[in-house]
Amino acid sequence: MPPSDAPRNIIEPVKGPEEIPAAPAHDLRLPLRERFSALRTELERLRFETDRRWEELLARLSENPEEILSEEMLRSPAQALRSESAISLHAVRRLDEASDQVEVLSRFLEECLHHASRAALLVDRDGAMHVWKLAGFAGSSDERRGSTLPEDAALRRVREGFPQSLPEGNGISRALGAEDAVEAVIFPFVVRESVSGAVYADAVAGERPAFDPEGVALLTHLAGLSVDRLAGRKLVAAPALRPIEGASPAPPDEVEAPSFASVPPPESPAAPLPRGEPAASSPSAGGNGPMGGPLAPPRDDERREEARRFARLLASEIKLYNEGAVREGRERGNLYFRLREDIERGRRLYEERVPADLRSDGDFYYEELVEVLAAGRPEALGLRG
Repeated sequence: MPPSDAPRNIIEPVKGPEEIPAAPAHDLRLPLRERFSALRTELERLRFETDRRWEELLARLSENPEEILSEEMLRSPAQALRSESAISLHAVRRLDEASDQVEVLSRFLEECLHHASRAALLVDRDGAMHVWKLAGFAGSSDERRGSTLPEDAALRRVREGFPQSLPEGNGISRALGAEDAVEAVIFPFVVRESVSGAVYADAVAGERPAFDPEGVALLTHLAGLSVDRLAGRKLVAAPALRPIEGASPAPPDEVEAPSFASVPPPESPAAPLPRGEPAASSPSAGGNGPMGGPLAPPRDDERREEARRFARLLASEIKLYNEGAVREGRERGNLYFRLREDIERGRRLYEERVPADLRSDGDFYYEELVEVLAAGRPEALGLRG
C-alpha cells in the first residue's frame, strides 16, 4: 500500500515541558542588568555618604572635640576626682581654725552652699527641732531663728541617726519656706555620739552648684568633729592643715634645728590660754578621752580637764542658742541679766556633773562664762565685780 494510503492517528501525543521552545536569552539579561545597575548605584551612594560622614567626624575630633565629647570626658583626671563630693582643704581649714561653736557652725553652712542651693542648721531642744541658722534662703536668717519644725516621720528617723532623702513637696521644705526644692536631704548632726540637731540641704531647679548630698554629709561629719574638738581647747590649727610653705632654704647661718612643736605661724596667733592655768597644763588638741601610756598626766589633772571641758561646753551651748543676746550683752555689760535663766541652768548641770572636790579647786564654770560669753572681759558678764 502506498504511504499516502496509510491510516492517520486522530489524537497526537502532548509535548512535555522540555519540548516547549525557551524564550530567547537576551530577554532575561536585560531586566537583570537594569536591576543590578540600580543596586550598584545605591551602594555607591551609601559608600559616598559614609565616607563623607567619617571625614566630618575626623575633622571635628581634631578641631572641635568639645562638640562631641561630654564635659566630664574633657576634664583632667584630677578634675574628675574633685567633681565627686570633693571637699577642699580650704574648707576643712576654715572649720579647723574656728575659735568657737558659733564660728564653726556659721562657716559650715557657708561651705554647704558649694554643694547645695540652700542649707539650714536645726537644733534639737526640748524634744523639737528649731531653726538655728539658714544659708542661701531669701530674706534674713534671724527672722526665722528659733522657729519650730512640725514633727514628722523623717525628723524622727533623723533623731535616731538615719539620714533621710526628702521627696519634692515634703513638709520640712515647706516649713522652711523652700517649696521650690526639687531635691532635698536631711542629715543628723552628731556631737560626741549623740544627735544634737540636723542639717537640711536642697537643690532648686536651674541653680548652681550641682546638688551634692554626699559632700554635705561629709561636711556635716567634719563640723561635728570640729565642735567636739573645741572642747579640748586646741591652741592652733592642726599642723597637717596649715598652708604648704615654699621650699626655699634659709641662709646657712639662719638654719635652725627641726622642731615638731605645734607653734602657730605669725599670721595665726594662738588662742589665749585658760585663765589661771600655766601654759604647760593647757589641754591638748587631742581627743576628749583620758590619755593612757607613759605620757598620761596625773589622774587629778585629767579630772580637772574633764570638768573644765564640760564647763566650756555648757558656756558654748548658751552662746550657740543666744548669739544676738550675747552680742548685745557684751556691749552693755549685762550678759548675766539677759541670760540669767540659761546661765543658772548650766550652773545646776555643772554642779550635778562635777564632784565637789573638783569644784573646790576653782570655779571652772565661771571662768568659761567669762572666756566664752564675755570674750575674756569679766565686766561684760556683770555677774561679779
